[in-house]
Amino acid sequence: MNRAYNIQRATTEYFDVVVIGGGITGAGIALMAARKGWKTLIIDKEDFAFGTSSRSAKMIHGGLRYLEQLQIKLVKEALHEREHLLNEYPHLVKPQPFFMPIYNSRLSKIKLGIGLSGYDYLTGESSMPKHADIGIEEIKKRFPQINTKNLLGGFIYYDAKTNDARLTNDVIQEATELGAVAVNYFELIEIKKNNSEIKSIICHDKISKFSQLIKAKIFISATGIWTDELMQSFDSSEQKKYMSPSKGIHLVVSADYFPKDCVMLFPTTNGDGRMIWCMPWDDNLNIIGTTDTDYDDDKNKLRVTEDEVNYILESVNAQLKDKKILDENILSVYAGLRPLLNDDNADKKSKDKSRDYQIWWNNENMLTISGGKLTSFLSMAEKVIEAIEEKHNIKTYNSDELRINSLIDSFKHRYGIKNATLIAKIAQDEKIATTNFTNYNYSPAEIYFFIRHQHAQKIDDILTRRTLISYQMQNYDEEVVQYIANILAKELNWTNEQKQNEMENYRQAWTLMHTWKN
Repeated sequence: MNRAYNIQRATTEYFDVVVIGGGITGAGIALMAARKGWKTLIIDKEDFAFGTSSRSAKMIHGGLRYLEQLQIKLVKEALHEREHLLNEYPHLVKPQPFFMPIYNSRLSKIKLGIGLSGYDYLTGESSMPKHADIGIEEIKKRFPQINTKNLLGGFIYYDAKTNDARLTNDVIQEATELGAVAVNYFELIEIKKNNSEIKSIICHDKISKFSQLIKAKIFISATGIWTDELMQSFDSSEQKKYMSPSKGIHLVVSADYFPKDCVMLFPTTNGDGRMIWCMPWDDNLNIIGTTDTDYDDDKNKLRVTEDEVNYILESVNAQLKDKKILDENILSVYAGLRPLLNDDNADKKSKDKSRDYQIWWNNENMLTISGGKLTSFLSMAEKVIEAIEEKHNIKTYNSDELRINSLIDSFKHRYGIKNATLIAKIAQDEKIATTNFTNYNYSPAEIYFFIRHQHAQKIDDILTRRTLISYQMQNYDEEVVQYIANILAKELNWTNEQKQNEMENYRQAWTLMHTWKN
């Protein structure tokens, strides 16, 4: 959609909700609000997914190490959301085996086995296998890259990986296709309040250099590491520190150093008890990470240091048998900040802080969510929507719109969310019943979709190559052929003679291809 048009809508319409922050958390909230039928605007002062949501570990996981900290509720929620995302975004969220070798300590192996059994239990029913104990000989065969000195065995378990930035932008796209408005490079610069409510906000368009007034019923802060700054904009006397970000750095190298089908997990060499992972990524790359250190410096100037790189390289190279990774083999580096909540315990290290999230009302119509994990973004969004519904009455979908939403869900597995949304919009615009026609598992809206978006020009195009109807016809079905011909005639402006010719052409093609008895 044209950016100028989006800004025009943003500045002239009255929204049910404005989501401030276009990372994965804000994206999920915008999507859930749009699915409810709420008039929704999402804005970000930079590009969508500019910050944490493009600089993460790229993992969709329950958080095995959080079990050791007894964050069981957090892990269970994340594991269930992991399965949800595998189904919802299969083109971006993909199953990934993880290999963890065990060195020196048999007690560590026993404890890890118990932990992985608990991980499997909390997962419940899953499309991915349970963990497996593998012996030294199998490890040598499958992972010839690693040093096997003092190796006692290891485990394979499963989580998932993603492209975090693409996932965020796909979610925002889905929201806009449901009617939400999205504007990036649109910075909140002023909050206008009247007693206990926000009446409007002023945003500066960093592209056109103009400032604009935005009005809404509810304002939602999903600004992650920038939560404290927004809280101070809301109330200049605010002294509380809500966030305690932690820094994680990552190295990008060629995938040729590691197995391309499995994440390798290695213990750090400095005795801090952490693990370094080496994850196969897209375009023959491998991401190695990560550090986990407290960070209270300038968020706009996040740099990777030589000490941080050495910390990772030393741990990885200690476990590689022959081919070591040198400085000159590093293709690039990146650093991100985790939006961890401040628990006011100055002695607690970043790695021990909770990855949970909190939702709270700042006043009558401004809500904040912060903390949490990439994996749980949809669950977090649902909690935000529930909190809003408990406090405010916002119109949701009517029965016709609910049928459209149901159609999206029904056809996601066949067409992907983008095209399923297009089909739903056609159904809405054409006022087409969403039920199937005759005895075939296709809706009328799909036929229009094939013509308008997938280049169908003839009856055979639709019945043989874009559906399986030709293959389902045990006997020639004159009624369905007539039905498809009528839609094609309407969409392509056929004359009646053209329509009759096309129907006869299809009969001949069907007879030639699909019959075998004289």
